[in-house]
Amino acid sequence: MIQQIQKIRDQRAQMIRQQTSTSQKQNGGNKSQQEQQKSNQGPQKQEQQKQGQQKSQNQGVQQAQLTINWQDFERRIKALNELWNSYEPQAKKDGAPDVLISRFENQLNTLTSTIMARNEEKTLVAANGLYQYYPQFFNLYRHKAPPEIKEIKYYLQEIVINAEAGKWENAAALLGNMEKAWQTAKTRMQKPDKELNERIDYAIQDFSQVVKQKDLQLVKLKGEILLKNMEKVK
Repeated sequence: MIQQIQKIRDQRAQMIRQQTSTSQKQNGGNKSQQEQQKSNQGPQKQEQQKQGQQKSQNQGVQQAQLTINWQDFERRIKALNELWNSYEPQAKKDGAPDVLISRFENQLNTLTSTIMARNEEKTLVAANGLYQYYPQFFNLYRHKAPPEIKEIKYYLQEIVINAEAGKWENAAALLGNMEKAWQTAKTRMQKPDKELNERIDYAIQDFSQVVKQKDLQLVKLKGEILLKNMEKVK
């Protein structure tokens, strides 16, 4: 869900940049042809109106395509609620604390409500809020990849969400938590890949730097690179 929402947001931003660039080019061309338009104003004006209408229609179609598939989200959240109902008793038996179970349950309800209300911003925040509890459940079991890898992914996503909202102080405050989770993850690796770990070290440094610079486009770019490296940890 998080990835789908972010993908649509990125596509919208790209479309806006393209429209802005096209508009600027057209304005420049229009200025250079003002004298010619004056001499043949009637036919050209009609043609421009047709082009403007066609452009508006095309933009409307593109914008309609860049929306969340809420029906799919509703199916997913229903399935997630059913899976949680099946797993909850087992989680208790496997040693999950009552407070963890309660917090996950509450956050799941929050995410369900935001999806049913079809609120994109709140759904994005609630989905990542739910994801933060996954590493704690994974810690109940043995894994080759440390559960802290998922914790790092949560912090990375939360930083991007805050950056998109212009909450740069909140985003920067999470960098230390992400670095701490990475250091813990490295100590828990049974067979660490030294080259991969070194790439991640640098990827975290690069990501942290652009967050502090408050550059949203670079934050997303460096965050994507960091995430791809994280997903290679086995």
